[in-house]
Amino acid sequence: MGAMKILVTGSRGGCGKSSVAAGLAVAMAERGEKVVLIDLDLSERSLDMYLGCEDRVVYDLGDLLTGQRGVRDVVVRPDGFDRLYLIPGAYHLRRPPTQTELARILSAAEGELGATRIIVDTSNAADPSVKLGAALCDRAVMVVTDGYLSMRSAASLADTLHEWGMDDPEMVVNRFSMDPKHPTDLRNVIDTTGLRLIGVLPDIPPFARMQDAGTPAIRCREAAPVTTAFANIARRLEGENCPLLTGIPCKRRKLLDI
Repeated sequence: MGAMKILVTGSRGGCGKSSVAAGLAVAMAERGEKVVLIDLDLSERSLDMYLGCEDRVVYDLGDLLTGQRGVRDVVVRPDGFDRLYLIPGAYHLRRPPTQTELARILSAAEGELGATRIIVDTSNAADPSVKLGAALCDRAVMVVTDGYLSMRSAASLADTLHEWGMDDPEMVVNRFSMDPKHPTDLRNVIDTTGLRLIGVLPDIPPFARMQDAGTPAIRCREAAPVTTAFANIARRLEGENCPLLTGIPCKRRKLLDI
């Protein structure tokens, strides 16, 4: 059996897609998988910053696509994550990669780096990078917030993914509000998108602030509920049966109402 290939995309810009891709990669690596995370966001690379290795990037996806460098030259190992490899996104690409070129990169990640899990972080919505990933990945994770535009875009993107051959994308609801005065209505998100819910990530301001500052936040004490939520999503992607709500403080779980 080859490496599991997971496409991570978002319903629209600003939904937190790349932070979810990074957190999921860390969670899978900590489960013992050898994870290669590929930044295929053609509009704005960010995974190197989220994983705290921005200053160590020498080569990137562009060098790999042109054949100037091999996968071992391009890959970066984030500090503290022994089984996680990052292929940084390119600053400038004159054209999106072809399906053949991306297939070659995925093959190298598995064959040369020994990846057991490959996560492809794409741009949002119906971008060419999403179509590429859909053609080559085994499953898709779509990041959605409870904003109406995000939910409507998610439903539309799910139909597009189906047309591209990616059936049954799974949904992660990001920035779940833990404010009892303004709770996230998960039933409404599920009904509006029509997607299967695989994870809920609570809105923890320290987590977002640390990531925006370029500090790996996945292990910080304040982000413990988010870290646990990522671990549960990884477990469910592996086929394990585990509770959806673990990691969210008990007083807030009732807000989920599912």
